[in-house]
Amino acid sequence: MILSVKKTDRLFFETFAAMAAGAAEAALILEEMFRNGMGSDAAACGTRIKDIEHRCDVLIHELVKALHRTFITPIDREDIHDLGARMDDLVDLIDAVASRAVLYKVGGDIPDAADLARIVHRQAEEIRQAVVHLRDPKAIMEHCARINLLEKEGDRLYREAVVRIFDSGRDPIFVIKAKEIIETLERATDAAEDIAIVFERIILKNQ
Repeated sequence: MILSVKKTDRLFFETFAAMAAGAAEAALILEEMFRNGMGSDAAACGTRIKDIEHRCDVLIHELVKALHRTFITPIDREDIHDLGARMDDLVDLIDAVASRAVLYKVGGDIPDAADLARIVHRQAEEIRQAVVHLRDPKAIMEHCARINLLEKEGDRLYREAVVRIFDSGRDPIFVIKAKEIIETLERATDAAEDIAIVFERIILKNQ
């Protein structure tokens, strides 16, 4: 597959790279939040993730504007829009997890939350590397396969975490808060898989 590298097309690829890097950075911070037991720096970590989320919002808006201004695009317009939007969704969900964990003050007590955050981080890293290799079909498919495997691992952890939350004997308010955070983490793993689906579609269209 040969994709265009014209100067006018660089904005799209640079935006994808910046958004993927932002997702990986936000996911790393999220994992560290849960690994550190939601200590005194949790609020600062949440703020850092929120800053990344705002930065990615600007990037997706600029991407959409560029898409409307460009007559010929390096890949299908639908795929450019979907890839940017799905990356934005992933960052939004990472931010949603961090915001809830800080607000509810329960992140460090939730079974498997740190491991689920690790899954999201690993998926985000695969996405970041996939963007770098966007012109290499074999490499893209390998990254997509790993993202999908991680999503399946995330599903397993999610189911186990829900059981442990309900078996914890904690008060109902904790159970509600913890379940919401775990569910949002699981949605983030699904969002990463959605990005892999867009990657695969791009490959199939350009073979």
